[in-house]
Amino acid sequence: MIYGIILAGGSSQRFRRDTPKQFIDLAGKPILLWSISTFSKIRDFRKLIIVLPERWFEFGKKIVLSHLEDERLEFVVGGSTRTESLLKGLMFVKENYGVEDEDVAVTHDAARPFVKCEDIVSSIKICEKSSAATLAIPATETIAICEKDMIVSLTDRKRTFTVQTPQTFKIKTFLELFERLTEVQRTSLTDATGVFVMNNVPVSIVEGDPRNIKVTTELDLLIAEVIARTLSE
Repeated sequence: MIYGIILAGGSSQRFRRDTPKQFIDLAGKPILLWSISTFSKIRDFRKLIIVLPERWFEFGKKIVLSHLEDERLEFVVGGSTRTESLLKGLMFVKENYGVEDEDVAVTHDAARPFVKCEDIVSSIKICEKSSAATLAIPATETIAICEKDMIVSLTDRKRTFTVQTPQTFKIKTFLELFERLTEVQRTSLTDATGVFVMNNVPVSIVEGDPRNIKVTTELDLLIAEVIARTLSE
């Protein structure tokens, strides 16, 4: 079985607005609706699980249901971190539907409104032969490793990628690998691929799209509005 998990549980501390960014209007509809609507077009999913912040749970649920009719929709209260929200989504699947060896989760940040159906499908297909896969695009700028405001090394740009979502993986494998991590490792996680990388399990790369940006700042929102206009033309 394949499950879509949309992570919309963030509090948007860097966005500096009273309303979390996932609920802000983008070209006529809330940001989170863009990616949820895209996932809804793919019939491979058994369930579409939307993880929402506790404080905004009923508000977010009402927004989604008022814009989209899909019997596969389920809603889960998120945690205080992205990792906690992801785990809550996965545990919801495990506790309500059980998890078999080949069951797959396609996890996506609701703050990335422009994910494409074909990229979601590609990640699912690659995960049939791999434990995990993630969208990523080649880095276009040099990345420096710094300590105390000083550059200590430079990465090889030819080998450097900017990681996006969706990130797709075998659910059972993820949960088993997560249990092996130390508390320090768990705290340092920023996405699902880290669980595999820290356990030396390969993660396949699916070529992403530069338009699949993450709306984190006000500038990102301005860029997203331009992208939304070009997509509607």
